[in-house]
Amino acid sequence: MHQSRLVKHIRELSLKDRERFLQFAHSPYFNQHEKTQELLAIILDRIDGPAKNLEKPVVFRALFKGEPYNEQQLHNVMSYLKKLYHEFLAYEQFGHKRYNRRLYTLQAAFNNHQFDILTNRSKQLKKKLREDPVHDSEYFYTNYHLNNMLGYYSGHYFDRSETNTFQQMLDNLDKYYIVEKLRNCCHLTANSIMMNTTYNFRMLDELLHYLEENWDDYKKDTTIVLYYRVLMSMNDEHNPKHYQRMKRMLAEDMDSLSPDDGRDLYSFSYNYCIRMINSGHSEYLRELFQLYKQGLKQELVLEKGMISEWDYKNIATLGCRLQEFEWTEQFLQDFRDKLPPHRQENAYNYNLGNLYYNKKMYNEALSALLLVQFTDVKYHLNTTFLLLRTYYALKDTEALLSLIETLRIYVIRNRKITTEQKRGYTNFLRFARKLVLLKHHASTYSRKSLEEELAKLAQKIESTENVINKYWLLDECRGEAVSVY
Repeated sequence: MHQSRLVKHIRELSLKDRERFLQFAHSPYFNQHEKTQELLAIILDRIDGPAKNLEKPVVFRALFKGEPYNEQQLHNVMSYLKKLYHEFLAYEQFGHKRYNRRLYTLQAAFNNHQFDILTNRSKQLKKKLREDPVHDSEYFYTNYHLNNMLGYYSGHYFDRSETNTFQQMLDNLDKYYIVEKLRNCCHLTANSIMMNTTYNFRMLDELLHYLEENWDDYKKDTTIVLYYRVLMSMNDEHNPKHYQRMKRMLAEDMDSLSPDDGRDLYSFSYNYCIRMINSGHSEYLRELFQLYKQGLKQELVLEKGMISEWDYKNIATLGCRLQEFEWTEQFLQDFRDKLPPHRQENAYNYNLGNLYYNKKMYNEALSALLLVQFTDVKYHLNTTFLLLRTYYALKDTEALLSLIETLRIYVIRNRKITTEQKRGYTNFLRFARKLVLLKHHASTYSRKSLEEELAKLAQKIESTENVINKYWLLDECRGEAVSVY
């Protein structure tokens, strides 16, 4: 039971959400089944303790005192609790949308012909919408539905010739569609760039042409402008004006964006900088670092108070590359507790090891990296590559050659690595082994002959298309060629 999906999902809840779920389960409106309430109390009491406390026979004895063990009986209560958990998720999600309660109150009043409620509450909702600086898809969706109800109510009971309400309904429906179409096209275009996937975007070209022809009608709708600029920054990548507009929005328009759209703006701005860096525009390194720092300050790198392990890694790697060591070490400490709990130790130790490596504190780097558990392929490969470079810096040939061979076997046997990726890794390891042996035997070569051998190796590396970490191999081949390894 400790490994069941039910317990796993409850374990992933924050302490605050666990308490809210307990309150939800004890509300007679949502649940009147006492055994379900008791089971939840048992789980919450034992969830952070030893696994044996949540073994099925142990839980059964606590739940059905004195009764003979019946697994089906326990399974039934678990099933009730799982359904209740799903209802809790739905209820919580409903409450997160800022207009849901008001909008669905109006919808219920309209359906029940309680038009006094519709009239009164719609005025309050209109006032809220007028005061809202954030015109996102939820805003347009709410405006569309509000004017839909008021338009048909007014047309049926009062004035069938009145057009303003219906026009607002249509305009907000269009804007809702435009925002959602552009937003999804942005995310899927980014996915196409990273994963080499393809999508049929149907009518996107027509929509972009329409927006450009009618820009004056939409230029004040910040969310539409945002996703238009993001999409153009990917489709017209070498025209910097789209990125510069995104950057101005980060400085000037954040109050007009929802937290989700603000995070999107930062995320796409990061990705633009990364693409520019990968294209050889190294000036974007500092630009990206400043964007991350700004995003951290505005808490838009975080989602629900948590930072992803990959943003954590990207920020730390940038800080190391720009030699912002003091800031980076403080960042690793400050945001350690904001990492997902099950990833926290690995992410912290890996990035601390990387920081120490860049500070040339190689023994400290080894100590941190050896604490990383190989929970998945990414951590295994990233950590092993960093260990390899650390052993190389320490000139520990025996450990290096052993690690190269171990990694070679791991790559060959691993079914989660594609054939193309395996070729890139095995090419790297083959060249790394040659480099290590050349440097190890450097003292047996004359200066000129060692330089020639390293130049030959660099040429082979350069001419081989698929080599992981090619830049590091080339840097080491073209560095101090005569140094004794």
